[in-house]
Amino acid sequence: MKFSDFFVPKYVHSNPEVRIKFVNKTTDVTLLQSMVEKDQDGEVVQAARDRIHTLTVSHKA
Repeated sequence: MKFSDFFVPKYVHSNPEVRIKFVNKTTDVTLLQSMVEKDQDGEVVQAARDRIHTLTVSHKA
């Protein structure tokens, strides 16, 4: 963990596991889409895609 991690939002944390935990809790589809486009970690990107799918499907049902 970097010292700066104490001062940044969870979605920009240096640890991908922390970012994935954030993804699984948020309902902000716009932020999730941004993570899909910009995050360098494939697992974070996939988690964000899955979360977007879950959120958008549940709203349509």
